[in-house]
Amino acid sequence: MPKTDGRRIITVSIEPLRFFAEQIAGDKFEVKTMVPKGNNPETYEPTAQQMVDLALSDIYIKVGNIGFERTWMKKLELNAPHTIIIDSSDGIVPAKSINGINDPHTWMSCLNAITIAKNIYHSLAEIDSKDSIYFKQNLENLVIKIEETDTKIRGNLTKDKNPSFLIYHPALTYYAIEYGLTQIPIEEEGREPSATQLKNIITLAKAKKVKTIFVQKEFSNRNSKMVAESVGAKEEEINPLNYDWDKEMVKISESLR
Repeated sequence: MPKTDGRRIITVSIEPLRFFAEQIAGDKFEVKTMVPKGNNPETYEPTAQQMVDLALSDIYIKVGNIGFERTWMKKLELNAPHTIIIDSSDGIVPAKSINGINDPHTWMSCLNAITIAKNIYHSLAEIDSKDSIYFKQNLENLVIKIEETDTKIRGNLTKDKNPSFLIYHPALTYYAIEYGLTQIPIEEEGREPSATQLKNIITLAKAKKVKTIFVQKEFSNRNSKMVAESVGAKEEEINPLNYDWDKEMVKISESLR
């Protein structure tokens, strides 16, 4: 991540955070992503070059508690002692899945997205106060975009759609809470379900007449087809790690049956 164009550098954990950071930073900073597109943020290992280049960053913006950060954050801090670490989820109350496990996918909520955007704004305004008015205007524009996204989602979630859905990897806990939906996960914390757990998942999904099962290509989903067939649900691929956060949020609401 060399400074090719003279701009200061921000590094973020995942692509959706790059979306938020770029919307606010505008042309004042270059934003780099630690976990590249198409990689699993639960298991990704940064390259030696990434570890070296991180020292050039003014700020590192983390999600909060995704697997990559739990494993690597201390090493990243040691490698870049002068880089300021910002927790983008600061102020967000953790949400638990149906199985009582904290969901780290805080950005999958419009309400949370505004908190994340404000946290990023404050961090930029602190290290670059001369451009704080510019960042503030960009923040206000981003908040409008987030509110428009929320309106589109609510417009898509009509009464004819089943509010319950299956999902292989439970990335939509905050999304489900925000929009009055029920998320039924197949896998959690990287653990495949037992035969008994699978049976219970299928029974619950049938009782709720689930029509949609969301899957992500970054995660193994060998059980998802079997569950989908057993329940009579259609598989829909989603990408919570999509850079185009606003488009992905709306797409999920469109995909629900």
